[in-house]
Amino acid sequence: MLPCMKMLMIAIAVLAALWLLRRYLSPPAGMVFDLDDARVAAAKQQARDTLPEFWAALQDARPGDTDFGLKFDLNHGLGLPDRELIWATGISRDDQGQIQGQLANPPVNRDFASGQQVTIAPEAIVDWCFFRNDVAHGHHITRLMIELSSPRDAAQARKQLGW
Repeated sequence: MLPCMKMLMIAIAVLAALWLLRRYLSPPAGMVFDLDDARVAAAKQQARDTLPEFWAALQDARPGDTDFGLKFDLNHGLGLPDRELIWATGISRDDQGQIQGQLANPPVNRDFASGQQVTIAPEAIVDWCFFRNDVAHGHHITRLMIELSSPRDAAQARKQLGW
Protein backbone atom coordinates (compact mmCIF):
# COMPACT_ATOMS: atom_id res chain seq x y z
CA MET A 1 0.00 0.00 0.00
CA LEU A 2 2.89 2.37 0.64
CA PRO A 3 4.12 2.26 -3.01
CA CYS A 4 0.59 3.17 -4.17
CA MET A 5 0.52 6.15 -1.84
CA LYS A 6 3.89 7.29 -3.16
CA MET A 7 2.66 7.02 -6.76
CA LEU A 8 -0.47 9.00 -5.88
CA MET A 9 1.58 11.76 -4.29
CA ILE A 10 3.85 11.95 -7.35
CA ALA A 11 0.82 12.10 -9.66
CA ILE A 12 -0.72 14.92 -7.61
CA ALA A 13 2.58 16.84 -7.64
CA VAL A 14 2.91 16.45 -11.43
CA LEU A 15 -0.69 17.58 -11.99
CA ALA A 16 -0.19 20.59 -9.73
CA ALA A 17 3.01 21.53 -11.58
CA LEU A 18 1.26 21.23 -14.95
CA TRP A 19 -1.66 23.35 -13.72
CA LEU A 20 0.72 26.07 -12.46
CA LEU A 21 2.66 26.01 -15.73
CA ARG A 22 -0.57 26.32 -17.74
CA ARG A 23 -1.66 29.27 -15.60
CA TYR A 24 1.71 30.95 -16.00
CA LEU A 25 1.78 30.52 -19.79
CA SER A 26 -1.87 31.40 -20.43
CA PRO A 27 -2.54 34.71 -22.16
CA PRO A 28 -4.07 37.43 -20.01
CA ALA A 29 -7.83 37.65 -19.79
CA GLY A 30 -9.53 40.25 -21.94
CA MET A 31 -9.59 41.14 -25.59
CA VAL A 32 -6.28 41.33 -27.43
CA PHE A 33 -5.80 43.61 -30.44
CA ASP A 34 -2.92 43.94 -32.87
CA LEU A 35 -0.61 46.81 -31.95
CA ASP A 36 -1.46 48.60 -35.20
CA ASP A 37 -5.24 48.04 -35.09
CA ALA A 38 -6.76 51.19 -36.63
CA ARG A 39 -10.00 50.82 -34.66
CA VAL A 40 -8.14 50.85 -31.35
CA ALA A 41 -6.02 53.79 -32.49
CA ALA A 42 -9.20 55.72 -33.33
CA ALA A 43 -10.78 54.88 -29.95
CA LYS A 44 -7.63 55.99 -28.12
CA GLN A 45 -7.52 59.23 -30.08
CA GLN A 46 -11.18 59.93 -29.32
CA ALA A 47 -10.47 59.32 -25.63
CA ARG A 48 -7.49 61.69 -25.69
CA ASP A 49 -9.47 64.33 -27.58
CA THR A 50 -12.28 64.22 -25.00
CA LEU A 51 -10.05 63.92 -21.91
CA PRO A 52 -10.89 67.54 -20.89
CA GLU A 53 -14.46 66.30 -20.31
CA PHE A 54 -13.09 63.80 -17.77
CA TRP A 55 -10.95 66.39 -15.96
CA ALA A 56 -13.86 68.86 -15.80
CA ALA A 57 -16.18 66.20 -14.36
CA LEU A 58 -13.55 65.13 -11.82
CA GLN A 59 -12.85 68.69 -10.72
CA ASP A 60 -16.52 69.67 -10.39
CA ALA A 61 -18.02 66.29 -9.50
CA ARG A 62 -21.79 66.42 -9.14
CA PRO A 63 -23.89 64.23 -6.88
CA GLY A 64 -24.18 60.97 -8.78
CA ASP A 65 -20.69 61.21 -10.33
CA THR A 66 -18.69 58.14 -9.31
CA ASP A 67 -16.01 55.66 -10.31
CA PHE A 68 -13.59 58.00 -12.08
CA GLY A 69 -10.98 55.94 -13.88
CA LEU A 70 -8.16 56.19 -16.37
CA LYS A 71 -6.92 53.44 -18.65
CA PHE A 72 -3.20 53.77 -19.29
CA ASP A 73 -0.10 51.86 -20.31
CA LEU A 74 1.36 50.57 -17.05
CA ASN A 75 4.68 49.80 -18.75
CA HIS A 76 5.05 53.27 -20.32
CA GLY A 77 8.55 54.61 -19.83
CA LEU A 78 9.86 51.43 -18.20
CA GLY A 79 11.79 50.23 -21.23
CA LEU A 80 9.71 47.05 -21.46
CA PRO A 81 8.79 45.61 -24.86
CA ASP A 82 5.14 44.95 -24.00
CA ARG A 83 2.36 47.39 -23.34
CA GLU A 84 -0.09 46.68 -20.56
CA LEU A 85 -3.27 48.70 -20.70
CA ILE A 86 -4.90 48.75 -17.27
CA TRP A 87 -7.49 50.79 -15.38
CA ALA A 88 -6.68 52.96 -12.39
CA THR A 89 -9.35 54.40 -10.10
CA GLY A 90 -9.27 56.87 -7.21
CA ILE A 91 -7.83 59.40 -9.63
CA SER A 92 -6.34 62.67 -8.44
CA ARG A 93 -4.35 65.40 -10.16
CA ASP A 94 -2.35 67.96 -8.20
CA ASP A 95 -1.60 71.59 -9.07
CA GLN A 96 1.55 70.54 -10.94
CA GLY A 97 -0.47 68.12 -13.10
CA GLN A 98 0.85 64.94 -11.48
CA ILE A 99 -1.77 62.21 -11.83
CA GLN A 100 -2.21 59.49 -9.21
CA GLY A 101 -4.49 56.47 -9.02
CA GLN A 102 -4.79 52.93 -7.72
CA LEU A 103 -4.58 49.94 -10.03
CA ALA A 104 -8.13 48.64 -10.41
CA ASN A 105 -7.30 45.07 -11.39
CA PRO A 106 -4.41 42.61 -11.12
CA PRO A 107 -1.64 43.58 -13.56
CA VAL A 108 0.39 41.15 -15.64
CA ASN A 109 3.56 43.07 -14.74
CA ARG A 110 4.59 41.42 -11.48
CA ASP A 111 6.31 44.57 -10.25
CA PHE A 112 2.83 45.97 -9.54
CA ALA A 113 -0.23 44.78 -7.61
CA SER A 114 -3.94 45.46 -7.70
CA GLY A 115 -4.77 48.46 -5.52
CA GLN A 116 -1.23 49.81 -5.69
CA GLN A 117 -0.86 53.61 -5.86
CA VAL A 118 0.74 54.64 -9.16
CA THR A 119 1.75 57.83 -10.92
CA ILE A 120 0.26 58.06 -14.40
CA ALA A 121 2.10 59.87 -17.18
CA PRO A 122 -0.39 61.95 -19.21
CA GLU A 123 1.00 60.55 -22.48
CA ALA A 124 0.30 56.98 -21.24
CA ILE A 125 -3.47 57.61 -20.94
CA VAL A 126 -5.51 55.80 -23.59
CA ASP A 127 -9.07 55.97 -22.17
CA TRP A 128 -11.15 57.38 -19.34
CA CYS A 129 -14.47 56.78 -17.63
CA PHE A 130 -16.82 57.85 -14.92
CA PHE A 131 -20.43 57.20 -14.05
CA ARG A 132 -22.99 59.97 -13.86
CA ASN A 133 -26.24 58.78 -12.27
CA ASP A 134 -25.34 55.15 -13.11
CA VAL A 135 -24.57 55.87 -16.78
CA ALA A 136 -20.98 55.40 -17.94
CA HIS A 137 -19.21 58.21 -19.79
CA GLY A 138 -16.03 57.73 -21.79
CA HIS A 139 -15.08 54.05 -22.14
CA HIS A 140 -14.02 54.56 -25.75
CA ILE A 141 -12.02 51.33 -26.03
CA THR A 142 -14.71 49.50 -24.08
CA ARG A 143 -17.26 50.60 -26.70
CA LEU A 144 -15.12 48.98 -29.39
CA MET A 145 -14.79 45.81 -27.34
CA ILE A 146 -18.57 45.69 -26.90
CA GLU A 147 -19.06 46.03 -30.67
CA LEU A 148 -16.83 42.99 -31.17
CA SER A 149 -18.41 40.90 -28.40
CA SER A 150 -21.12 38.30 -28.73
CA PRO A 151 -24.65 39.74 -28.60
CA ARG A 152 -25.20 38.23 -25.14
CA ASP A 153 -21.95 39.63 -23.71
CA ALA A 154 -22.53 43.00 -25.39
CA ALA A 155 -26.03 43.28 -23.90
CA GLN A 156 -24.71 42.41 -20.45
CA ALA A 157 -21.90 44.99 -20.73
CA ARG A 158 -24.29 47.71 -21.93
CA LYS A 159 -26.59 46.98 -19.00
CA GLN A 160 -23.71 47.24 -16.50
CA LEU A 161 -22.65 50.54 -18.08
CA GLY A 162 -26.17 51.99 -18.06
CA TRP A 163 -26.40 52.20 -21.86
